[in-house]
Amino acid sequence: MFRVLKFILVAICLICAFVLGSQNPQLTQVNYIIASSTLPLAVIISLCFLVGVAIGCLLSFKMFSQLKWQNYQLKKQLTPENNKKLSANKEI
Repeated sequence: MFRVLKFILVAICLICAFVLGSQNPQLTQVNYIIASSTLPLAVIISLCFLVGVAIGCLLSFKMFSQLKWQNYQLKKQLTPENNKKLSANKEI
């Protein structure tokens, strides 16, 4: 079920990208710090979208890694306490 939803979502995104690209064929001048170039508006929109997705993925990965590390440390702290409780329960 999840695979079907994922496939449908990807298909919808590709259709939207095709429609967006076909509706924005005009050329736009982009001025960089050093140079400038003329690109179709659809290319500029696509590049900005991809850069945003890449930045979002990097930030999410960083936050996910920090949470995983924090979870690992908390589990590591909890393990000795559980062992003491289990050994105390066995003695009773």
